[in-house]
Amino acid sequence: MKNHGARFYWAIVCSFLGLVSATSQAGYQGSVEFTPDEITAHTNDIRVITTEATACLQEFLNSHLRFYNRYGFSRYYGDNSSFGKLPYAEKREFLRTLGKDPALLSQMSPTSCIGLTLRCLGRGFKAAQQDTAWKKVFDFTKLNGVSGEALQFALRKLGWKILYWNPDSSQNSAWDLIERNNDPENKTHFRGFHADRYRQVMTRSTYYWNPIDDATTLVNFLREPPKTFKDVPFFVGTAHQGYHVFPGSYGIVTEAHSTRLLTDRQTIEQAEFNPMQNGGAPRGLYRTGMMAVPPGFGF
Repeated sequence: MKNHGARFYWAIVCSFLGLVSATSQAGYQGSVEFTPDEITAHTNDIRVITTEATACLQEFLNSHLRFYNRYGFSRYYGDNSSFGKLPYAEKREFLRTLGKDPALLSQMSPTSCIGLTLRCLGRGFKAAQQDTAWKKVFDFTKLNGVSGEALQFALRKLGWKILYWNPDSSQNSAWDLIERNNDPENKTHFRGFHADRYRQVMTRSTYYWNPIDDATTLVNFLREPPKTFKDVPFFVGTAHQGYHVFPGSYGIVTEAHSTRLLTDRQTIEQAEFNPMQNGGAPRGLYRTGMMAVPPGFGF
């Protein structure tokens, strides 16, 4: 993700000076606002949006699995993977070295965690004829480095609620220690800040630049996510200050990964939202973050 280094620096400065408020857009480039009519229309048609977005996620997963089962490699390769970084001609040659038909490249396309999320959520907005609202959401997200946190910030302006998630806050310091030991330089600033973010949420009701509406429902649930969350028809989650983005529906995450090998079956995968459970999602030792849920579902 772009801009996270600068955003991290200013988060520290503004946190120290007390500049971040529940209504602030500090730290983000530009602004995003919606008319009362856009907000009302969005709420009224939220079922159309969530149904179409969920169908989109399932279609991508099914397409990925069909292709993988037939050819033994992923149709949707990670845009930041070793294969994804190859020039077109070298991609064809790589397929040839795998004993595959290079012509299959025409059926393939790059993906990422945020890419899949934007693709399917955008399809939901389009199905509800909310193209103008979606353009505002998308443009704000793109302006801010295609950040999942910026996406959540924009959705909140349309009436979505932002939940802080942390399955076991007693582990914050232990997780920080593990992550900092594994990456002492921590150049990206994405890991090793669980305790800091927890304090910020609990004392100021903000996570980085984002206001938090609910800091209890998805906190300290251990390995039993609450039923109220499983009743939500669509959600957009982020982990570790927006480093990973994961959409889902009714408690089930469908996530894409941008760095997996071409032969990795789990480039797009699906599992229950259950970060501390073996086999649960999001995958990759993501321990805390934010969850955006649509208006009208009890939050």
